[in-house]
Amino acid sequence: LILFGEHAVVYGRHALAAPVPLAMKATAAEADSGMQLLIPQWNISEYYAYDAEPRHSLQRTLRLILERLGLEQRGVSIRVEAGVPRAMGLGGSAALAVAVIRALDMRFELGLDDQAVDALAFEAEQIAHGRASGLDNAVATYGRPILFRRGEPPAVREVLVAEDTEMVVGLTGREGLTAKMVARVAAAREASWSAYERIFDEIDTLTLHGCDALERADFAELGRLMNLCHGLLNAIGVSTHDLERLVEVARDHGALGAKLTGAGGGGAMVALAPDNADAIERAMRAAGYRAFRVTLPRAEHNEESA
Repeated sequence: LILFGEHAVVYGRHALAAPVPLAMKATAAEADSGMQLLIPQWNISEYYAYDAEPRHSLQRTLRLILERLGLEQRGVSIRVEAGVPRAMGLGGSAALAVAVIRALDMRFELGLDDQAVDALAFEAEQIAHGRASGLDNAVATYGRPILFRRGEPPAVREVLVAEDTEMVVGLTGREGLTAKMVARVAAAREASWSAYERIFDEIDTLTLHGCDALERADFAELGRLMNLCHGLLNAIGVSTHDLERLVEVARDHGALGAKLTGAGGGGAMVALAPDNADAIERAMRAAGYRAFRVTLPRAEHNEESA
């Protein structure tokens, strides 16, 4: 769940993101030959023979993972139970990559640490999205709220949330393809470079202030910053009618802030609702959309988390 920094993070600015309680569970087993991937919730059933050329990005991703792990000649069957909706701006492809890598690591006792899992998932995201920032795979790997900035290596800081933070996620029901939206923004940036750089700088400033507000549990300020960030994302052309409708419904029913989350072009939005999450969720459903509540839990302020 990206709270601030969409698209700007691709160009070296900060992003603030947190995990959501939707599970992506993968199980790996040995097979006679090739690799089989089954994801019933996404209607995916793939068989990839190692001597064949990959036909699409999913097969290219599988091949990359197997090659990097030295398993390209092993017969492997992977089944995934996907609690994350596909192409809804909630990091589904990154969660899938991390789950598959960890399942293979456990089955073949490869001894991968979090850094290795994150690095390989980032390579997989580059195939899936063309120009990934590394944010989604980092959140999927570490499972904590983070302030992220792209780099070699990326700068990652855990964000210590001051109080339980209630939010509502609304789903448009329309797929938002990250690769397509990233390419669209890149083309627009080339045509209006200075204007887009200024917008990305403004998003970066909002991200840093938003991180501070979240760590202080200043929900009023956090909501104002979310609203401003959504306006800038709308300005660069990644919002849609459904996203605007969901934002309007959330704000009309008392959300302190509401904005799209992820690449846009469909997908999802998020509303800050510390006192009235139930009412906002009901209103979104009444408007014809799917919605669910998310709580960003208060950090345990101890020596380990610090």
